[in-house]
Amino acid sequence: MKFALASIALAAATGAALPAECRGAGNGDVPVPALGACAHVARADFADRAQVFAMMREAGLGCVRTDLGWRICQPRPDAPFDFSRYDQIFAAAEAEGVAMLPILDWPPQWAQPVVDHLEEWRAFVRAAAEHYRGRVVGWEIWNEQNLKYFWGDTPNAADYVKMLRVANEEIRAVDPSVPICSGGLAGADSNYLEAMYAAGAKDLFDVFAVHPYCHPNPPEFFLDEAMGRMRRIMASHGDADKPIWITEMGWSTYKAEVPEQNLLLAGLKVARPDLAWWRIGCVGISDDIASADSVATGLRKILPEGSIVMAFTPDGLSRALAAGALDAVVFPFAESFPLETLEAVRDFVAKGGTLVDFGGAPMWFAYQGGRPADRLPDGRTARDVAWEALRISVVFPGRDSGIPADAKVHATPEALAAGMPNDMNGWPCKRFFNAARLREGDRLVPLLTTAAADGRAAAGACVLKFNSDYRGAVVLSGNMSVETGGVSEAQQADYILRALPVAAKHGVGAFFIYAFRTNEAKLSDREAYYGIVHADYSPKEAWRALQRRVQQMAPIAIDGNR
Repeated sequence: MKFALASIALAAATGAALPAECRGAGNGDVPVPALGACAHVARADFADRAQVFAMMREAGLGCVRTDLGWRICQPRPDAPFDFSRYDQIFAAAEAEGVAMLPILDWPPQWAQPVVDHLEEWRAFVRAAAEHYRGRVVGWEIWNEQNLKYFWGDTPNAADYVKMLRVANEEIRAVDPSVPICSGGLAGADSNYLEAMYAAGAKDLFDVFAVHPYCHPNPPEFFLDEAMGRMRRIMASHGDADKPIWITEMGWSTYKAEVPEQNLLLAGLKVARPDLAWWRIGCVGISDDIASADSVATGLRKILPEGSIVMAFTPDGLSRALAAGALDAVVFPFAESFPLETLEAVRDFVAKGGTLVDFGGAPMWFAYQGGRPADRLPDGRTARDVAWEALRISVVFPGRDSGIPADAKVHATPEALAAGMPNDMNGWPCKRFFNAARLREGDRLVPLLTTAAADGRAAAGACVLKFNSDYRGAVVLSGNMSVETGGVSEAQQADYILRALPVAAKHGVGAFFIYAFRTNEAKLSDREAYYGIVHADYSPKEAWRALQRRVQQMAPIAIDGNR
């Protein structure tokens, strides 16, 4: 079925001013925003909904994306649908000129799994569509259905498509012109999107929704790659021109705790058993040292008394290494690293220093000046140069390696002797290491191991101890479940604005910032610090940056046809 649908171009792609909203032909006179925000106005922010919407409008955020939870509307199977809570939310949003993008999700306990209650789901969708006909910019069907937490069971694209088909039938029967958005996929999940198409989803949604988070990294590389991949998959199924909305994306300003603390301490002890205390430098990928400072704060709590831990910019670290002021360097707890430090860190390790790099495949993504710098002038990738320089050899699970994808690792005698506690259940691990690049005299000391199919041990964490032309050590962990620390408030603002032209390059029509307000319940809780205003509604720099853009806005043209 064809209908008119506003196709919003984010003007940042061409350098034009970015509007807060545009009016589209798809749903009467309801504004279709270029910029929106996710807000928990049905839950934690319900009492403050008027303030939320007023501040959203002031920052140029023309639409709110929020749950319209089935469990709130019908807690018992025999209960009539009650939309009174949401009526108050709609009224408050409309009073401030903020449009609504509701998410139909959160089934009541009695209707789980929803795929076994499709007729009850049908009744709920029909009731919601009728109740709010003409008052929404679209209906998003579920949220992050590719995650067990939100789906409620093992994610299953075929089952999701069954639910999507029912929602499509009921919404179309009520309002043929309103856009139907697929549930926002977490992490630009290619396999799940392919499975959706295989199950017949193509004609069941009008807008593809996705959540291509790249926290804590800058947006350029991750977002560009993710959106390009999504577009290619859509094009391969005849959906090249279908609109895409990013219905969640943001950066958290939380403070991280040091991951795998016992493993890190054991690795340091294996690397340098002669040291009673350490001088350590932490570094991030840009001149904003918020994430490095967060790691430094955590390390001070766990290192031996007398240790000194400092946070550095990439240039500052290189100067400190040249001055001989450090015993160890800690790279970001992620698969990224500051390329401009590589030469200094290599020389540091060669002369006896220790590098700690936890978080998957080390140095997979290179950044220089805070921006992606994967390709070097000679055509080589930065990761290959880094691995060769530091003699790191990475092994990935799969058929070729003989390591199962769900492999668990266990502490080795060396790790136990260095103080690593034993856990008979083991720990998950996604990246492994071997000694392929080591030279005569060097050795790999395993800290966590698993057995490959051929019976050989694979190191999920290790210390590369050099005793050749290098004299130092590299401590590695392939565990992907690490916390890197958040960005600063200034960096959060910068990354949000930098993400817009990248999204526009791939034809993204609407961009919803996650989230509007943060609850700030726990300093080390990443989810609690995505907001662009504080818990007390005082603005963060991102809110102010968006407000400044509002003052520079000018209208842009809209293509009113899909």
